[in-house]
Amino acid sequence: MIEARTQLAAKIEASEGVAETLTKTEAFLAANVKFSTDTPMGERPNVSASLSPWASIPGARFAKFEFDVEIKGSGTKGTAPALGVLLKACGFGETVVAATSVTYKPASTGVSSITIASYEDGIIKKIWGARGNVNPKFEGNAPGWLHFEFTGADFSVADLAMLSGVSYESTKPIAFLSAAFQIDSYSALIGALEINMNNAVALRKDVNSASGYKSAVITNRKPSMTFDPEMVLVATYDFYGKLRSGNEGSLTLTLGSEAGNICTITAPKVQYTAISDDVKEGLRNLGITCKLNRNAGDDELSIAFT
Repeated sequence: MIEARTQLAAKIEASEGVAETLTKTEAFLAANVKFSTDTPMGERPNVSASLSPWASIPGARFAKFEFDVEIKGSGTKGTAPALGVLLKACGFGETVVAATSVTYKPASTGVSSITIASYEDGIIKKIWGARGNVNPKFEGNAPGWLHFEFTGADFSVADLAMLSGVSYESTKPIAFLSAAFQIDSYSALIGALEINMNNAVALRKDVNSASGYKSAVITNRKPSMTFDPEMVLVATYDFYGKLRSGNEGSLTLTLGSEAGNICTITAPKVQYTAISDDVKEGLRNLGITCKLNRNAGDDELSIAFT
């Protein structure tokens, strides 16, 4: 089977833990797709005259999908991008302002479960009752990406033709350039930035289910961020002083400039937690690790499309 002949589709579940039927309208572009399963086997340590092992008994099972999705808008202001479905299953709430914007912020309740499938040149791999984690990544000269990892409460693999008549979003991702990047009101010189929601995902046990699980659920999150600013004089910006004082500062960056395909990412209270030295092409840089703290709550990160 040809690896490049792969399609992904996803749909929010109407009933938690019940697999949805997917169609061409739920298809989205993705890269670096990985599928893995976990089915612990119950050993049978029976004794007999023979030393040969007895057959194991398959126990509870689950599966995971990992993939990357380009950060880009739908092309129309106030219309959710295809990636919105995925963000909602990673603990984000969606706020739509007609003809204006679609904004995603963390949510602590009402997080949707999702069904995801990959169509791979004649077979379909599907998980359901899934929730996951998202890891936005930005590197200069390249488009921004969202790395997703979803855990599903059950899975199936079967023969099935690929989706036909699929129409993907026509918008293109924007390189991480002219980003109007600022941290704590300082326009640092950086080459890369990475955010991780660090969602804790647990499986809800259910002996009435064939898989042994009802669904996956997000039980906690500890958002973090790393970036690589060029070192400057303390008088210009005191990175170490901010670390020592426990300072919290805001983050802002923007991808794109065309209406319908502008992504603005903000965080109100970024706190430095560790700083290390680095050298890139002979220039002194810093490797900074941060926490994304709450302001009022459920607002430590905002991803807005306009």
